[in-house]
Amino acid sequence: MHYLFIVLFLSSLSLINIFGQSFNDNKCYFTDSSATMDFSYLRYKVYTLKPYYIEIDLITQKGYLHSRDREVKVFGISSGTDNVQDGIKTNEGLFVVQAKLPEWYSRQFDSTLMLNWIGYNFGIGFHALKTSGYYIYLGKRKSSHGCIRVSRSIAKELYKLIDKGTPILVHSENNILELDFADSTMKFEPYTYKGLYYRMNDLYQELYSGRYFLSDHPLLVISNGNVHHQGLPIGDSNRILKRQIVKSTYEFLTAIIPEYK
Repeated sequence: MHYLFIVLFLSSLSLINIFGQSFNDNKCYFTDSSATMDFSYLRYKVYTLKPYYIEIDLITQKGYLHSRDREVKVFGISSGTDNVQDGIKTNEGLFVVQAKLPEWYSRQFDSTLMLNWIGYNFGIGFHALKTSGYYIYLGKRKSSHGCIRVSRSIAKELYKLIDKGTPILVHSENNILELDFADSTMKFEPYTYKGLYYRMNDLYQELYSGRYFLSDHPLLVISNGNVHHQGLPIGDSNRILKRQIVKSTYEFLTAIIPEYK
């Protein structure tokens, strides 16, 4: 009966693979049929204990406020561009909120008044402006000097809900890294910023070289205690090899049933 369960289990995995389901729980599943599978869908999740996280899509110029109850609020943004004088592109990466100020005057851009400023990447953050001329660009095109502009109502709402340590994922739709909410049953390994940085780079190299399934991948939680202003790399999904080296079914069985050898 024990072995019948294992056979049925492996069969179910093969069916899941056939229908193209993504395994985003950072666990490894091994089958002999993997040589014909496309693993370019693989993504890696990191977790937060916060009630919210923010996702910014630089392609669509949209922001997404994700809440722990799985509700998502969508809002228009306008990110940074080097097509304006002294402007810079908004950096991609995984960041956390580092500072909040109800009003802040930009030292870099003619002392512009920024309302409900939420900083996450040195001098880069979310904010609104006192005037409304920039509203025509929100959700449509990049127009800021580097920060992420939002409407005054959204800036006020974010400022009220978001606190320090809240994750911010900024991407151009090719990120390997994804965010999710942790629950009380999860056990995490403690990592420093340096440890997280190198661990994630190692993870991406495994995906780029086809060796992702040959290593264990711990659950990672982020906060303002282990993510600095520089942020963390989010990888490039376009570089993931479709064919990944995996263990055989025999190796999988001997790992979970010693007497199978």
